[in-house]
Amino acid sequence: MKKTWVLGLLAGVVCGSVLFVWGCQPKSDPLVEFDGGVLTSQDLDAHYEKLKNSSQFRGRTEQLTPEFVFDHAVNMEMIITKGLKEKLHQDPRIRAQIHAYMSDLFLKIMQDQLVPEINKDDFTEDQLKAFYEDNKDSYTTPAMLSVKMIKTDDENTALEAREQINSGDLDFIQAAARYSTDKKTANRGGDIGTRALKKFKPGWREVIGGLEPDVLSGPHQILDGWFLFELVAKTEPVVHTFEEKQAYIRNDLMYNQYRQAWQNTYDQLKKEYEVKVDQDQLDNFIRERTAKTDDSGEAA
Repeated sequence: MKKTWVLGLLAGVVCGSVLFVWGCQPKSDPLVEFDGGVLTSQDLDAHYEKLKNSSQFRGRTEQLTPEFVFDHAVNMEMIITKGLKEKLHQDPRIRAQIHAYMSDLFLKIMQDQLVPEINKDDFTEDQLKAFYEDNKDSYTTPAMLSVKMIKTDDENTALEAREQINSGDLDFIQAAARYSTDKKTANRGGDIGTRALKKFKPGWREVIGGLEPDVLSGPHQILDGWFLFELVAKTEPVVHTFEEKQAYIRNDLMYNQYRQAWQNTYDQLKKEYEVKVDQDQLDNFIRERTAKTDDSGEAA
């Protein structure tokens, strides 16, 4: 029902009135008129097809009588009319949902027109090998690092925790339980997991990348906290051969060519429709959104 409502509201945005989406084209005389829109018999046929294929009526199409379809379509339009009168379509959050549905729908219709199909079976072995060499990092299992951490609110607390560990009065697990303000990791003895370096939080990567096994490091000031780190274990990276990954390489090359084709299409559309960007506004958005992301990021 939610998708149907969005679809109908989408029609109001596309056509500039409260019309069912298929009612945007010139058609037969209106079957019903209302404030801001019309419904024709063709609209009702399209509405029937939409309902018939929904999970709500799958296997129960006998319920979709002409009278039911008519009532359902008119009731939907009344909700849409009310929403448009309340200017809900001007709310950025609602508009984002409408445009997301609209772009998905239009993309399905125009996909082959915008980007022709790419057949991965047409790739030669030379193409596959060249792609492998250019993207060898993608076929490398990176080094995996197991790390423990203690986070405190000030440097003095971090120094005290470090002293307790170095003196042997507390081990790392005990110190994490006592001093760490990050409760999620403190309850795990400071363990922040095992992962590739790029999977750690951006602010931590430089420090973690320079850790030596079983050597306590810190305190390090990162954003709003003071940190102690210890590298528990580290594996070596493994480079996989072309032969090992050949099947994946064929798929990856196809997806890469699709990405390039779509990027070319988007660039062409931006040029065709004369997209203009206020760079200062964009820079402000990027800074503000990045700051929000950093502030809301999880500890591990």
